[in-house]
Amino acid sequence: MRLASRAGTRLAIALFALGIPSGVWAEPFLDAYVGKSFTQDNDIHIRQPRLGSDFTFENVTFDDYSFESPIYYGLRAGYFIERYPWLGFGAEFFHFKIKADTSEVRPLRGTLSGSSVAGTAPVNSVMERFEVSHGVNYLTLDALVRYPLLTDPERFPVGRLQLYAGVGLGPVIAHPEVRINNILSEPGYELAGLGVQGFAGLRFLIFRYLGVFAEYKFTHSGLSVSVPSGTGTVTENTNHLVGGLTIHFK
Repeated sequence: MRLASRAGTRLAIALFALGIPSGVWAEPFLDAYVGKSFTQDNDIHIRQPRLGSDFTFENVTFDDYSFESPIYYGLRAGYFIERYPWLGFGAEFFHFKIKADTSEVRPLRGTLSGSSVAGTAPVNSVMERFEVSHGVNYLTLDALVRYPLLTDPERFPVGRLQLYAGVGLGPVIAHPEVRINNILSEPGYELAGLGVQGFAGLRFLIFRYLGVFAEYKFTHSGLSVSVPSGTGTVTENTNHLVGGLTIHFK
């Protein structure tokens, strides 16, 4: 099954799981967007018990491939509550990539094939590849608040221009590709941990039901992915800039 269809299924399930009576769905909405991510440098920790390896490359750089197919994309579906139109809930799926720059020389410490290592080394002298290029895929349940501007009681009762912010929490599904000592691991999609996000943005309704928006996100997760004969972990801290279309159904 393609990732996009999986995303749609997960969104539908998550919205159903919210269990909110349809009568309070005063303003359902759907957002679709593209974006660019900037993942902060961080350590990569590799554990391979059968091979006698437990080592860490420190402060590794992660390059941005947001416009490499499949590009960075996301969907959010939700609603704002009738009694409290400033408060909303939703479910969101978004996809971005992380790729370690393995050409760098970085501090290396730990145990490699049973021998202690401490010093600096080219990352690719041990780990030729570490990337999650088929996606760091977040699936979150979100809570949102908004502040209306440029209100019009007839056409834009909740504001033609809206400032909003929110938080989200949910699982992260990853598709890692890791090569260590010329052995490749590519296990497919797997649950890689729990992720959180915070976001803030600006919506502008061109028409009553259709608008555009721009948003900043910050995501954090402790990714744990399969590597040859073991696991690899990295703390993912990423800044995102996204923008797209929003549809409001009431």
